[in-house]
Amino acid sequence: MLATDLQADLEPYVTVAELSDYWLVARQQIYKQIDAGTLPAIRLGPRLLRIRTCDARAFERSANMRVTREEELALTSPVEDRRRA
Repeated sequence: MLATDLQADLEPYVTVAELSDYWLVARQQIYKQIDAGTLPAIRLGPRLLRIRTCDARAFERSANMRVTREEELALTSPVEDRRRA
């Protein structure tokens, strides 16, 4: 199971399912990044892929995927609250 923070994850590899759950995207989006070569993966069989945790962290940094606390609040607050600010 993937840690709540990819930086704190001690496992050397993560699965496509774990990353899709962690990044809140569909598995297909992970596969597209792998196919495009932007997210390196290791193929262990015809249907078995693993992504090195360090590669996932690097992709996350380069894509600037982490939401800041201010962005999270702006996304979850009602429209009226955002208009007043």
